[in-house]
Order: sequence, then structure tokens, then C-alpha cells
Amino acid sequence: MRARLTGLHKATKRLSGGRVAVYAYASRGGDLIARADGRTLAEANDALERVLGQPDTLAKLDAARKPIRQTDDRAYVRGLIAAFKASPEYARLGDASKTEYARHLKAFDAEFGTFKVRVVEQATPDIVDWRDETFSDKPRSADYLMGTIGRLFGWAKSRKLASHNPVEGVERLHRADRSDVIWTDADLVKVCAVASPQVRNAIRLAAETGLRVGDLLTLTWGEITEHGITKRTSKRGRVATIPLSESGRDLIASIPKVSPVVLTNNRNKPWTQDGFKSVFQKAKADAGITGLRFHDLRGTAATRIAVENPGLTPADLALIFAWSPDHVQALLSKYVSRDAVALDLLTRMKQKPQTQTDHKPGSRGFAK
Repeated sequence: MRARLTGLHKATKRLSGGRVAVYAYASRGGDLIARADGRTLAEANDALERVLGQPDTLAKLDAARKPIRQTDDRAYVRGLIAAFKASPEYARLGDASKTEYARHLKAFDAEFGTFKVRVVEQATPDIVDWRDETFSDKPRSADYLMGTIGRLFGWAKSRKLASHNPVEGVERLHRADRSDVIWTDADLVKVCAVASPQVRNAIRLAAETGLRVGDLLTLTWGEITEHGITKRTSKRGRVATIPLSESGRDLIASIPKVSPVVLTNNRNKPWTQDGFKSVFQKAKADAGITGLRFHDLRGTAATRIAVENPGLTPADLALIFAWSPDHVQALLSKYVSRDAVALDLLTRMKQKPQTQTDHKPGSRGFAK
């Protein structure tokens, strides 16, 4: 009998006159199974245990937990997830985004998949409690989880499959601000000095173009023209139009054409993201660099282009990096903050002039 009572979700409420009521639900967000009250919480819990042991209560619990059509019925969360993953909107996501979405949708399905959508869309406190219990030590994962659920219900609302997004307005847990985190010339010299030629090419090209790692590793020779790069980005499907500096053109000219894609590993094969990330982390560790990520090279490129081309407008930078016009100001503050630009300018002003053999103009000190 006790096994049948596992998984119950309980809630308490203070009544007038000082009494306490206890409610038992079939599961988190599920149907109400029983209620009892008492003068104290302990008395109310004792009364609830007696009610839960009654045959009619157990029958009600069994009925609430009967198998439902979960895979094809969009009235349930599991069916909603299946429909979302089969949608054109999901198909347009990049491979990396699909991997992360699938992982978090699986977790959400395991917890709420058998619940009706109309119940879960009003269950914000339960979702937040579950997030806090499951991801309390992983704030970034917790935020990605909420973002995934928000995307699911945002899509559902657009298809009239839901009327409310339960995580809209939920506060983020991860507060790290990397708007001023960029790779300096000294950082780049250090990591390029220990990296293999193949990894060095990827690092330098990322600092020149600001492409995300997924787009960088799939960049083809056909997407490079005499003056720049035109690349449809995987994250939002927008076209980035990136002008190449003299150092960028020299870098690309130095890379052997051994594959349709520009960047390859030491076997002349295209990189996998996991394979590249592994060797990049090793190079960073060998160089003794901490606190910087590969993605921060995007901010480095944005800062370089903004500093070297002060006449560029926000619309110009939005075109270069394939940013949404609606979010260009937010992205500018993230990747090209005033402090980051000021720091880069100050660093350049303090650098001593170097000879032609030590530093080619426009090379930004990269080791070759």
C-alpha cells in the first residue's frame, strides 16, 4: 500500500482560527486526491494519512495515474514536446542547440510529461521548485532549462496549443557578466605559441571574424570572397557579412586547401565540435590561461572591428555579426562594451613600437 502512495505532492494552508489544512495531489501538478485538517500540522498530517489509507482514496489515486495517450496527444506535455521536436521551427535550430534542447526537454518530460498542458502552464511555482531542487549547483544549466521550456511554450502559444508560458518572467540564476571579457594580444600570443598549427588557425580566425565555433568549423572556401566572408549562421539562420582585414586575408591565404572546409585537424579532416573543444582546452591549459573561453573570441573580434572602424554604425555591426536589429543594442553592450573598447585602446597606446620583423602591421601580434 505504501508503494502506491509514493510520488504524492503535498501542500499546506493556514486556515482561519489557527487550523492547518494539508492537501495531497497524485503528483506535482496532478489531481487533488485527499484533504485533511487539524489544530496543528502534525495533527493534520495524521488525519491525512488515515484518509490516504481508505480504499476509495486509493482507487481515486489509481485512476489519476492511469496511463494516458502521451506521445501523440498535444493536450499533454509529452505530446507537446513531440510536436515541437517535429516542427519546422525545431528543424531550423543548429545542431548544438538541438543537442541542448533535447537534453533539457528530456528532463522536463521526465518530470512533467504526463501532466496536461493546461495544468503545467499554470504551475510556475512547481516548475521553479523543481529547477531549484535539480539544478541548484548548476545555475547556467538551470537558466538554459528555463529557456528551453520558454521556447517550448512560446511555440505552443503561437500554435494555439497553450495559452500561457509558465516560465515567462522567471528570474535567471546565472549572473556572470562577460561583456568586458576579451582575449588580449598577449593572451593570443601565449595560446598560439603552444597550440598546433590547426588549432592556431582556428583561434586566429575566430579572433578575426567573431564566428561562433559551430559556424567557424563549417566555414567553406566558397563562403570566402576577396574582401570578406558571407556565412549563414547556424544559431538564427541569418547571414553574417564579415569584412576581412589585411591580417585576416593573410591568415586565410596561409591555410592549405585540403578540404572543402577551411579548418581541418592534423589528419586533414573537418573538426567535430567535441574534438576541437578538447584540443583547444589542452592548448589553453598548456598556455596557463584561465578565465577565458573560446566564445570570448567573439567579443574580441567585435571589439577589434569597432575600435579599428569608429565610423561603423550599430546597423553595420548588426550586419557583420548577423545580429537581430531588434536586439542590436543589447548585443553591442554585451560584446562591445565601453569598458572593453577603452581597455583595448589603452593597451594599444601603452604598447611600445616594434620593428617590422617583430610585428607586421595589422597582425595583432599573433604567433604564426
